[in-house]
Amino acid sequence: MRKLFLLSLGLLLFMNSCKNWIKNTEEPVENEVDSIVSIIPVIPDQQQIANSNKLVVNKEDILGFWVGYFEKGDQYTYEKDVYADEGLNWQRENKINISIDRFEGDSIIGHSVVAGNNRPFKGTYTTTQNHFIFEVSEPGDDRYDGKFTFQIAKNDSLLSGTWKAYKKIDISERKYSLTKKNFQYNPDQMLVSSRLYADWENQKTKKVTYEDESSDYVDFYHEFSTASNIIYEVNASNTKLTKKDVENLKKGDLLIIRNTIYARHGYSFKKRALRVFFDAQPWYIPVHNDIKSEFTELEKQNIELLMKYEKNAKEYYDTFGRG
Repeated sequence: MRKLFLLSLGLLLFMNSCKNWIKNTEEPVENEVDSIVSIIPVIPDQQQIANSNKLVVNKEDILGFWVGYFEKGDQYTYEKDVYADEGLNWQRENKINISIDRFEGDSIIGHSVVAGNNRPFKGTYTTTQNHFIFEVSEPGDDRYDGKFTFQIAKNDSLLSGTWKAYKKIDISERKYSLTKKNFQYNPDQMLVSSRLYADWENQKTKKVTYEDESSDYVDFYHEFSTASNIIYEVNASNTKLTKKDVENLKKGDLLIIRNTIYARHGYSFKKRALRVFFDAQPWYIPVHNDIKSEFTELEKQNIELLMKYEKNAKEYYDTFGRG
């Protein structure tokens, strides 16, 4: 009888602890003001535990990170593309993360992370026989806020749609086709050779004169501050760097090695040259615009060392094309 009593008591305590755990892990409900909510984005671990299914069968499968390129809309002209040669061109696309955080009745709440901006949104969704259809709006108090319209086919894994800015900006319309991604910090993640790094805001124009029998011919070459292949060999997230490791590196190398730490944590880059370079990394997902609290002690020490040498390091320039 005593054993039965102790077993019943233990079961009761276990059930109460479960209830408390479930209660304490519920997401806080934010106050709504004029249908615009101020949301604290769900942290990645919670987001992915909530739902990691990549094939959308029901509403819950939609929760999570949808990642891909935020491309220029059909009305965009190519005059503002950045182009030097076949190895260096940018058509103004940015990697975006549309995070579907939760459903509340017939409303959907989430946030978008792109180009250093982390913006909440709220809207409505409808369900048809074959699709989930969404219209969501950002608050409007930021210059780059706008309205998303997108859909996901049932039994599919692609979120596609358009975005239109509220205000007149450089690119006021965008389109996108995104797939669901699971984010996980990996200190062993290395860069892959997918796109050249070049700082377009730090360039030189080199004038070259060619002489022949009839006349002189003048040409112009653009030289950009860049990085070498050493960036694919050094990992500042899992290796303690020393003075010997970094003292002879060029500024571009130090810059990329340091910012790869940020990229591993899902930092959303504002600086254009860095954003273009890291967006091209297949593993990279923009998740936060402030990740300093996420750094490990090893990373903090390496960042301090890299910045010390980066400040006075020499630039390394490469010639990419003609003007």
